Amino acid sequence: MTTKIGSRWPQILLIYLLGVFAVAVISVAVPEVGGIARELHPQSPAVIGLVISMPALVAALGALIIGSLVDRFGDRTVLITGGFILIAGDIGVALSHSVPVLLQWRVVGGVGYVCMAVAAVTMMTRLTAGPGRTVALTLWSTVIPASFIVALIGGGMLLAPGAWRSAFGSHAAITGILLVLGMLFLPARNAGEAVFSRTAGVGLVMRSFWPYVLGISFAANAALQTGVIASLPQMLARSIGASEGLVHSFNVLAMLINIVGALSVGAMLNKGIPALTVGLSGVLLCGLACLGLTLMPTGFAEAMTMNCVFMLGCGMLAGLWALLPLVAPSPQTLGATSGLITQITLVGVLFGPPAALFSLSKGPVGFLVFAAIALAASLIGLPVWLKAGNPTGQDRHHGVAVNAH
Repeated sequence: MTTKIGSRWPQILLIYLLGVFAVAVISVAVPEVGGIARELHPQSPAVIGLVISMPALVAALGALIIGSLVDRFGDRTVLITGGFILIAGDIGVALSHSVPVLLQWRVVGGVGYVCMAVAAVTMMTRLTAGPGRTVALTLWSTVIPASFIVALIGGGMLLAPGAWRSAFGSHAAITGILLVLGMLFLPARNAGEAVFSRTAGVGLVMRSFWPYVLGISFAANAALQTGVIASLPQMLARSIGASEGLVHSFNVLAMLINIVGALSVGAMLNKGIPALTVGLSGVLLCGLACLGLTLMPTGFAEAMTMNCVFMLGCGMLAGLWALLPLVAPSPQTLGATSGLITQITLVGVLFGPPAALFSLSKGPVGFLVFAAIALAASLIGLPVWLKAGNPTGQDRHHGVAVNAH
């Protein structure tokens, strides 16, 4: 690479923003499900939960397939194409007048999302090297909570309650602006350029045991996190009379703490804190916070404090992506291992909101059962945490570098 890493940072930040708005195709629906439900009258809470998670279905099924397209046609081509598909999905949702049609357009948006996300992290890897790559892709690991911050500020604070069509239209417009900038300033892959392969050794990875162990743990954490985000406004409205908009506004702070939790994992491992301690601490924080939110909310401030504790625990569990090299069959299969674990994780995103909203409709006990099952499934990662011990600095850096959503 002849271009210095420092001169790439404007491009890296643009790729990051494209990634944030790609992932926001999921999070943009979170503050809008109430308005969608009031206007379109879904048959059950689980159905309205699918409005949030339907794009994750596409990613859960197609991340490795899209990875092969990136390897063949180049990251820039897939990124730009995915952006136009995502915009079409947003426009379709904004014009929908029934839940089935809306869900179909959410699938279209999901195709655009997975194209953009896989291509963006591949391009970021291609444009960086060494310590610069570690820094850039540590930043990339925050795209999910950053996307929720964008969606909650836009939908929960700036737009009028129930203006869900405007929310999806605004997401399409901003994505379009970023896409034009990408077409102007992001470089295509040169012929013969060494690239980070997303699919090398995919067969070997799919026959391996350990990626599934770590992936199921991440999927359970993702299901719990997205489930709580989707159901918390209803939960607190029933228990303490909090307004939906107020809950979404304070969720911005919770998401910032989630980012802190994820980024702190690398520092904790660097200081010699075992991965087992990190994982069990995350599960404990999530469990205690869920108990408090469900059974003991005495006021809004206390509820938001417990929500921040919950998001800190979720962030710590998500930060264990640093263990990825330990479950890859070989260094050459890190891309495919990342893709497989991402797909498994997104199964959790798919089922989390519908399951949480359905369980909440059965009362506090139903929600606690959902949380207990998710936390128990998170503990499936225990053998990997034990196997990790205290990873070397090189492994930790490599683990961050291949993190892809």
